[in-house]
Amino acid sequence: MGKFDGYLLLSDFDGTLAHTEKEILPDGTKISRKVISQENRDAIRYFQAEGGLFTLATGRQPEHVAKWAEEIRPNTYVSALNGAYLYHPTNGHLLFSRTMDADFPILAKRILSECPALKEVRMTAPTEETSVVIQNGEPMELPSDRDFYKMVFITPKEHSDEYSQRIAALINGRYFSMRSWINGIEVQMRGTGKGDSIARMKEALGERARVAVAVGDYENDLDMIRAADIGYAVDNAVPVLKEAADRITVSNLESAIAKIIAELEREC
Repeated sequence: MGKFDGYLLLSDFDGTLAHTEKEILPDGTKISRKVISQENRDAIRYFQAEGGLFTLATGRQPEHVAKWAEEIRPNTYVSALNGAYLYHPTNGHLLFSRTMDADFPILAKRILSECPALKEVRMTAPTEETSVVIQNGEPMELPSDRDFYKMVFITPKEHSDEYSQRIAALINGRYFSMRSWINGIEVQMRGTGKGDSIARMKEALGERARVAVAVGDYENDLDMIRAADIGYAVDNAVPVLKEAADRITVSNLESAIAKIIAELEREC
Protein backbone atom coordinates (compact mmCIF):
# COMPACT_ATOMS: atom_id res chain seq x y z
CA MET A 1 0.00 0.00 0.00
CA GLY A 2 1.34 3.42 -0.97
CA LYS A 3 0.72 6.68 0.84
CA PHE A 4 -1.19 8.10 -2.12
CA ASP A 5 -3.27 5.08 -3.11
CA GLY A 6 -6.65 6.33 -4.34
CA TYR A 7 -5.42 9.85 -5.14
CA LEU A 8 -5.74 11.35 -8.62
CA LEU A 9 -3.86 14.64 -9.08
CA LEU A 10 -4.66 16.69 -12.18
CA SER A 11 -2.55 19.74 -12.95
CA ASP A 12 -2.90 22.45 -15.53
CA PHE A 13 0.35 23.02 -17.43
CA ASP A 14 0.98 26.68 -18.29
CA GLY A 15 1.03 28.93 -15.25
CA THR A 16 0.57 26.02 -12.85
CA LEU A 17 3.03 23.14 -13.30
CA ALA A 18 5.37 25.10 -15.56
CA HIS A 19 6.64 28.65 -15.49
CA THR A 20 8.23 30.89 -18.12
CA GLU A 21 11.87 31.89 -18.12
CA LYS A 22 13.23 34.56 -20.45
CA GLU A 23 16.70 34.38 -21.92
CA ILE A 24 18.82 36.66 -24.11
CA LEU A 25 20.96 34.81 -26.64
CA PRO A 26 24.52 35.97 -27.54
CA ASP A 27 23.17 37.65 -30.67
CA GLY A 28 20.71 39.66 -28.59
CA THR A 29 17.64 37.61 -29.49
CA LYS A 30 15.11 37.36 -26.66
CA ILE A 31 13.46 33.99 -26.16
CA SER A 32 11.01 32.54 -23.66
CA ARG A 33 10.92 28.92 -22.59
CA LYS A 34 8.73 26.82 -20.35
CA VAL A 35 10.39 25.23 -17.32
CA ILE A 36 9.25 22.54 -14.88
CA SER A 37 11.24 22.81 -11.67
CA GLN A 38 13.30 19.89 -10.43
CA GLU A 39 11.37 20.07 -7.16
CA ASN A 40 8.11 19.52 -9.01
CA ARG A 41 9.55 16.66 -11.06
CA ASP A 42 10.93 14.89 -8.00
CA ALA A 43 7.68 15.32 -6.08
CA ILE A 44 5.60 13.92 -8.93
CA ARG A 45 7.80 10.82 -9.20
CA TYR A 46 7.52 10.32 -5.44
CA PHE A 47 3.74 10.74 -5.59
CA GLN A 48 3.52 8.13 -8.35
CA ALA A 49 5.89 5.72 -6.59
CA GLU A 50 3.61 5.89 -3.54
CA GLY A 51 0.55 4.85 -5.52
CA GLY A 52 -0.75 8.21 -6.72
CA LEU A 53 -2.01 8.93 -10.22
CA PHE A 54 -0.61 12.14 -11.67
CA THR A 55 -1.71 13.66 -14.94
CA LEU A 56 -2.15 16.86 -16.91
CA ALA A 57 -5.38 18.68 -17.70
CA THR A 58 -4.42 21.16 -20.39
CA GLY A 59 -5.86 23.09 -23.27
CA ARG A 60 -2.88 22.02 -25.34
CA GLN A 61 -2.62 19.14 -27.78
CA PRO A 62 -1.31 15.62 -27.03
CA GLU A 63 1.87 16.30 -28.98
CA HIS A 64 2.75 19.07 -26.53
CA VAL A 65 2.40 16.64 -23.63
CA ALA A 66 4.69 14.21 -25.49
CA LYS A 67 7.42 16.88 -25.67
CA TRP A 68 7.70 16.74 -21.88
CA ALA A 69 7.80 12.95 -21.63
CA GLU A 70 11.34 12.90 -20.23
CA GLU A 71 10.40 15.24 -17.40
CA ILE A 72 6.76 14.41 -16.75
CA ARG A 73 5.27 10.96 -17.29
CA PRO A 74 1.54 10.90 -16.51
CA ASN A 75 0.58 7.44 -15.24
CA THR A 76 -3.08 7.71 -16.17
CA TYR A 77 -5.30 9.41 -18.75
CA VAL A 78 -4.37 12.91 -19.92
CA SER A 79 -7.07 15.53 -20.43
CA ALA A 80 -6.01 17.41 -23.57
CA LEU A 81 -7.79 20.16 -25.50
CA ASN A 82 -9.51 21.23 -22.27
CA GLY A 83 -11.13 17.82 -21.88
CA ALA A 84 -12.36 17.22 -25.43
CA TYR A 85 -9.68 14.53 -25.94
CA LEU A 86 -9.02 12.13 -23.06
CA TYR A 87 -6.32 9.55 -23.77
CA HIS A 88 -3.70 7.35 -22.10
CA PRO A 89 -0.16 8.44 -23.06
CA THR A 90 1.34 4.99 -22.48
CA ASN A 91 -1.02 2.58 -24.22
CA GLY A 92 -2.83 5.09 -26.42
CA HIS A 93 -6.30 4.14 -25.19
CA LEU A 94 -8.82 6.85 -26.06
CA LEU A 95 -11.31 7.22 -23.21
CA PHE A 96 -13.24 10.14 -24.70
CA SER A 97 -13.21 12.23 -27.86
CA ARG A 98 -15.71 14.88 -28.97
CA THR A 99 -15.31 17.10 -32.03
CA MET A 100 -17.25 20.27 -32.69
CA ASP A 101 -20.54 20.01 -34.56
CA ALA A 102 -20.46 20.56 -38.31
CA ASP A 103 -22.03 24.01 -38.00
CA PHE A 104 -18.99 25.50 -36.27
CA PRO A 105 -18.06 27.71 -39.30
CA ILE A 106 -21.49 29.38 -39.03
CA LEU A 107 -20.95 29.97 -35.32
CA ALA A 108 -17.43 31.30 -35.94
CA LYS A 109 -18.67 33.81 -38.51
CA ARG A 110 -21.40 34.94 -36.14
CA ILE A 111 -18.88 35.55 -33.38
CA LEU A 112 -16.57 37.40 -35.76
CA SER A 113 -19.38 39.67 -36.94
CA GLU A 114 -20.19 40.61 -33.33
CA CYS A 115 -16.55 41.06 -32.27
CA PRO A 116 -14.95 43.13 -35.05
CA ALA A 117 -11.59 43.67 -33.33
CA LEU A 118 -10.76 39.93 -33.45
CA LYS A 119 -7.70 39.31 -35.62
CA GLU A 120 -7.35 35.53 -35.66
CA VAL A 121 -9.21 32.30 -34.93
CA ARG A 122 -7.37 29.04 -34.35
CA MET A 123 -9.05 25.73 -35.15
CA THR A 124 -7.50 22.99 -33.03
CA ALA A 125 -7.33 19.23 -33.54
CA PRO A 126 -5.22 16.64 -31.67
CA THR A 127 -2.40 16.73 -34.23
CA GLU A 128 -2.80 20.08 -35.97
CA GLU A 129 -3.83 23.67 -35.45
CA THR A 130 -5.08 25.86 -38.30
CA SER A 131 -4.71 29.60 -37.86
CA VAL A 132 -7.17 31.72 -39.86
CA VAL A 133 -6.41 35.41 -40.25
CA ILE A 134 -9.30 37.85 -40.09
CA GLN A 135 -9.41 40.73 -42.58
CA ASN A 136 -12.13 43.41 -42.48
CA GLY A 137 -14.10 41.22 -40.10
CA GLU A 138 -14.12 38.25 -42.48
CA PRO A 139 -12.16 34.99 -42.03
CA MET A 140 -9.88 33.87 -44.82
CA GLU A 141 -10.52 30.26 -45.91
CA LEU A 142 -12.28 29.08 -42.77
CA PRO A 143 -11.94 25.25 -42.97
CA SER A 144 -15.02 23.07 -42.88
CA ASP A 145 -13.71 19.75 -44.20
CA ARG A 146 -11.88 18.55 -41.08
CA ASP A 147 -12.75 17.59 -37.53
CA PHE A 148 -11.82 20.20 -34.96
CA TYR A 149 -12.22 20.06 -31.20
CA LYS A 150 -12.21 23.73 -30.27
CA MET A 151 -11.94 27.27 -31.61
CA VAL A 152 -9.69 29.89 -30.03
CA PHE A 153 -10.48 33.52 -30.79
CA ILE A 154 -7.45 35.76 -30.39
CA THR A 155 -8.54 39.10 -29.00
CA PRO A 156 -6.66 42.30 -28.20
CA LYS A 157 -6.18 42.60 -24.46
CA GLU A 158 -8.26 45.76 -24.25
CA HIS A 159 -11.29 43.90 -25.67
CA SER A 160 -10.84 40.69 -23.71
CA ASP A 161 -13.42 41.26 -20.96
CA GLU A 162 -16.02 42.67 -23.35
CA TYR A 163 -15.59 39.94 -25.97
CA SER A 164 -15.52 37.16 -23.40
CA GLN A 165 -18.96 38.27 -22.19
CA ARG A 166 -20.24 38.85 -25.71
CA ILE A 167 -19.17 35.40 -26.97
CA ALA A 168 -20.68 33.70 -23.92
CA ALA A 169 -24.00 35.40 -24.72
CA LEU A 170 -23.82 34.47 -28.42
CA ILE A 171 -23.22 30.73 -28.20
CA ASN A 172 -26.14 28.39 -27.74
CA GLY A 173 -26.64 25.55 -25.30
CA ARG A 174 -24.51 23.08 -27.23
CA TYR A 175 -21.35 25.14 -26.76
CA PHE A 176 -19.53 26.85 -23.91
CA SER A 177 -16.72 29.39 -23.79
CA MET A 178 -13.90 30.33 -21.44
CA ARG A 179 -10.57 32.13 -21.48
CA SER A 180 -7.35 30.16 -21.22
CA TRP A 181 -5.25 33.33 -21.20
CA ILE A 182 -6.06 37.03 -21.45
CA ASN A 183 -5.93 37.04 -25.27
CA GLY A 184 -7.47 33.62 -25.89
CA ILE A 185 -11.23 32.96 -25.76
CA GLU A 186 -11.97 29.29 -26.38
CA VAL A 187 -15.23 27.77 -27.65
CA GLN A 188 -16.00 24.05 -27.67
CA MET A 189 -18.84 21.59 -27.15
CA ARG A 190 -20.60 21.56 -23.81
CA GLY A 191 -19.62 18.47 -21.82
CA THR A 192 -15.99 18.58 -22.98
CA GLY A 193 -14.45 20.64 -20.17
CA LYS A 194 -11.71 19.69 -17.75
CA GLY A 195 -14.32 19.12 -15.06
CA ASP A 196 -16.07 16.60 -17.29
CA SER A 197 -12.71 14.79 -17.55
CA ILE A 198 -12.65 14.29 -13.80
CA ALA A 199 -16.05 12.59 -13.87
CA ARG A 200 -15.00 10.34 -16.76
CA MET A 201 -11.69 9.40 -15.14
CA LYS A 202 -13.24 8.64 -11.76
CA GLU A 203 -15.77 6.37 -13.44
CA ALA A 204 -13.08 4.58 -15.46
CA LEU A 205 -10.53 4.28 -12.66
CA GLY A 206 -12.80 3.48 -9.73
CA GLU A 207 -11.04 3.21 -6.37
CA ARG A 208 -7.73 4.21 -7.94
CA ALA A 209 -9.19 7.72 -8.28
CA ARG A 210 -11.21 7.89 -5.08
CA VAL A 211 -9.98 11.42 -4.27
CA ALA A 212 -9.54 13.79 -7.21
CA VAL A 213 -7.27 16.77 -6.57
CA ALA A 214 -7.09 19.49 -9.22
CA VAL A 215 -4.93 22.60 -9.52
CA GLY A 216 -5.02 25.46 -12.00
CA ASP A 217 -4.55 29.14 -12.60
CA TYR A 218 -7.01 30.43 -15.20
CA GLU A 219 -10.68 30.48 -16.21
CA ASN A 220 -10.53 27.28 -18.27
CA ASP A 221 -9.64 25.49 -14.99
CA LEU A 222 -12.81 26.64 -13.21
CA ASP A 223 -15.01 23.62 -13.88
CA MET A 224 -12.13 21.29 -12.99
CA ILE A 225 -11.55 23.04 -9.66
CA ARG A 226 -15.26 22.83 -8.87
CA ALA A 227 -15.56 19.17 -9.91
CA ALA A 228 -12.57 18.01 -7.85
CA ASP A 229 -12.82 16.64 -4.33
CA ILE A 230 -10.06 19.13 -3.46
CA GLY A 231 -9.61 22.11 -5.77
CA TYR A 232 -6.43 24.18 -5.58
CA ALA A 233 -5.60 27.54 -7.10
CA VAL A 234 -1.98 28.62 -7.40
CA ASP A 235 -1.25 32.01 -5.86
CA ASN A 236 -0.77 33.55 -9.33
CA ALA A 237 -4.28 32.43 -10.38
CA VAL A 238 -6.94 34.87 -11.52
CA PRO A 239 -9.29 36.07 -8.75
CA VAL A 240 -12.32 34.10 -9.97
CA LEU A 241 -10.39 30.84 -9.70
CA LYS A 242 -9.16 31.67 -6.21
CA GLU A 243 -12.73 32.33 -5.13
CA ALA A 244 -13.85 28.93 -6.47
CA ALA A 245 -10.95 26.93 -5.02
CA ASP A 246 -11.04 24.98 -1.78
CA ARG A 247 -7.40 25.86 -1.14
CA ILE A 248 -4.80 28.34 -2.38
CA THR A 249 -1.18 27.26 -2.60
CA VAL A 250 2.05 29.04 -3.58
CA SER A 251 2.62 30.46 -7.07
CA ASN A 252 3.84 28.41 -10.01
CA LEU A 253 7.26 30.05 -9.54
CA GLU A 254 7.57 28.28 -6.17
CA SER A 255 7.04 24.64 -7.25
CA ALA A 256 3.35 24.62 -6.42
CA ILE A 257 2.78 20.96 -7.31
CA ALA A 258 5.52 19.85 -4.92
CA LYS A 259 3.94 21.93 -2.15
CA ILE A 260 0.53 20.37 -2.79
CA ILE A 261 1.93 16.84 -2.70
CA ALA A 262 3.70 17.61 0.59
CA GLU A 263 0.44 18.92 2.04
CA LEU A 264 -1.49 15.86 0.89
CA GLU A 265 1.14 13.62 2.44
CA ARG A 266 0.68 15.30 5.82
CA GLU A 267 -3.04 14.56 5.60
CA CYS A 268 -2.73 10.91 4.56
